[in-house]
Amino acid sequence: MRRLFVYLLLCCTQPATAQFKNDNVKYTTVFPEDLCKTLQTHPGYVLLDVRSQGEFDDTLSSSPGLNIGHIKDAFHISIQELPARWKELIPYKDKPLFIYCSHSQRSRRASRMLADSGFSKLFNVDGGLTNFYLQGIAQRFCAGFAIATTLPYKILSPGQLVENIRAHGPYFIIDLRNDSAFNGTALSEKVRSEGRFNQSVNIPFATLNESLANIPRDKPIMLVDEYGNESPVAAQSLITKGFKDVSILINGIDEWVDYSINTTGKSANEYTASRNFNLLSAEEFDKQLKDQKPLTLIDVRSNEEFTNQSKNYWENIGQVKNAISIPAAELEGSSRLPQSKNNPVIIYAFGDPEYVYAAAATLKKRGYKNVSVLRGGIWYLRWASHNLKGKEYLNDWVINVPEQNQ
Repeated sequence: MRRLFVYLLLCCTQPATAQFKNDNVKYTTVFPEDLCKTLQTHPGYVLLDVRSQGEFDDTLSSSPGLNIGHIKDAFHISIQELPARWKELIPYKDKPLFIYCSHSQRSRRASRMLADSGFSKLFNVDGGLTNFYLQGIAQRFCAGFAIATTLPYKILSPGQLVENIRAHGPYFIIDLRNDSAFNGTALSEKVRSEGRFNQSVNIPFATLNESLANIPRDKPIMLVDEYGNESPVAAQSLITKGFKDVSILINGIDEWVDYSINTTGKSANEYTASRNFNLLSAEEFDKQLKDQKPLTLIDVRSNEEFTNQSKNYWENIGQVKNAISIPAAELEGSSRLPQSKNNPVIIYAFGDPEYVYAAAATLKKRGYKNVSVLRGGIWYLRWASHNLKGKEYLNDWVINVPEQNQ
């Protein structure tokens, strides 16, 4: 989730534009899991990839985790070049045009731009190409599209990892994080809360080439890092040194944390997380608030963010319904905290900053027995409601969103 959050923040360096209010107004949205069927019902369609050239070619070096292939036969014009090159698409103006990027931020901007240029048969692929991997769609057969890639390693979602272990047995899992993250002794409360795979071996990324003798060549290898940027580089390195069956976990341990809080039952690969507070998925958050049992919902963002007065326009996205504002910096001595330390307390921020995890630890130290962090915060409630099928109801919790960010 952090990769998605950070990437969307990078997109916010562009001029301010509303995020979602043009969905199904200026263009039609389609979920990745519905794309195959939708393409088959729109003959003559054209696919447009608006990511960077490096992403399209799997050669992006600044963020290797974004090298995830492209849809075969897709037309490519990056979002940066589209204002100067959109006329190249005029021959397809009357054809169904399906636009995608990595996370569905740039594709929305492209869809708006083309709609304003007179294109009327536009489809935005929600969630972007990353979601094809997270849902396992990239490996499914479809008569309408296939993922083309030059990558020599496999990219697996947490769900696919579990399925593969159940079907074929365990991987030799290499955890590329530093030893403090692996051992749960990091200074960061957030990093300490991530946990690890029980049967994994810790070989920090910086020492991988010195540890080749400790890596078996007759077993499938799974590489796991923090957020997905080191494992692709490590995978390429191992393959050049003769290792054959190498996979990476998309978006690293951060993605596994999301999977673990969204999945019930025991995983095929045992995993341990040491945290004395809870992480709530958006779905569990919705359930707990709808149960209407006594609980306190605390927004630990700054007062400026809470009141939509942040100098960073993208941080002004309203509030979660029924939340009270106690900035994290004021939490320690605040008199606004609930008197009962037995009732649940849920805290959230904009995304998943370190300070929201530190705030959870502070509440635990003050004796609150049931403390939870809303994973992804208010930002994820909005993003999921517009990009994940069946999650539209999550947007009902967000109120007072300024028009420029709707």
